[in-house]
Amino acid sequence: MTTTKDFGLNGIDELRFAVEDLDSAQRFATDWGLAPVEGHPVRFRAQDGSGVEFVRTDTSDPMTTPIGDANGLVGITWGVDYPENLEALRAELATDREAVIDDEGVLRSYDDLGFRLAFRVTERHDVDYELTRYNSPRRPARVDQRGPRYQQARPYEVSHLAIAVDDAWAASQFYLERLGFHVSDRYANRGIFTRCSAEGNHHNVFFMNAKQPGTRFNHLAWKVRDIHEVILGGQAFEAKGWETFAGPGRHLVSSACFWYFLTPFGGSWEYAADEDMVTEEWEPQDFAAEAHIFSQWTFGLEKSDGTLRGPISGSRAADPESPAQIPS
Repeated sequence: MTTTKDFGLNGIDELRFAVEDLDSAQRFATDWGLAPVEGHPVRFRAQDGSGVEFVRTDTSDPMTTPIGDANGLVGITWGVDYPENLEALRAELATDREAVIDDEGVLRSYDDLGFRLAFRVTERHDVDYELTRYNSPRRPARVDQRGPRYQQARPYEVSHLAIAVDDAWAASQFYLERLGFHVSDRYANRGIFTRCSAEGNHHNVFFMNAKQPGTRFNHLAWKVRDIHEVILGGQAFEAKGWETFAGPGRHLVSSACFWYFLTPFGGSWEYAADEDMVTEEWEPQDFAAEAHIFSQWTFGLEKSDGTLRGPISGSRAADPESPAQIPS
């Protein structure tokens, strides 16, 4: 699908999670490598300023009511390029739903799935860092210098969000038709990878058909600098007692290196690096929704035909070929 709408969306600024156990959520975010916002102990930031906010679940208030479970995602704040983008978005959304720009200059509305949406001039910012150099045969890029070493991961930015739904194509239509998202790739009859702008990360939201009926948070990916930070970060995080869901490995569809961990508030979080960066020239593909499509390579369990499919955390390993169980 080609869209003609451009509202200057440039990525996810912040996500709000409603949780029953705030202490566990805060410890998870701290151990993950996020920085707490001064004066706001339930808000955490990656290096570029994107991040998360935790609130206690209270179903009497839509702003603290997670979609699908007692713990989970409540809302998504999107960044835009310029203030005038907010008025254009407001006019579009106001045709069939509440859309109000508040006193802080934030546009507030909701999507067709029930998630609260907010739009603001982005608060993310570029952070300078040393690029990782690799030595290929007869083509060295790192000479007289050791490779990077990490004590733990320090996520650079929010990469993407995955939402489990009953019908991925139907769920994506609001984002494609109303917000001007682009299709990056598709799993046939299973999921659709979408991005909020023509140029940028391979996807910002992945809609996936879930085995369990209903809409709910599936996973959140955080981009780190390189595969070394995925591995060292994952090892450090696992050493703190948190449980692997899948990985480490490398995706086939987006090329990203990954390591997923179960959260204490449902779904999983992912360390990710080296995903495809795309432009308007990118050609979406349809991939068969087969178990091996999850990764190019990974460590863990073997299928009966000898190919790798995991690993999936042993204590939570339901059907590893279920769309609800395999993140992407």
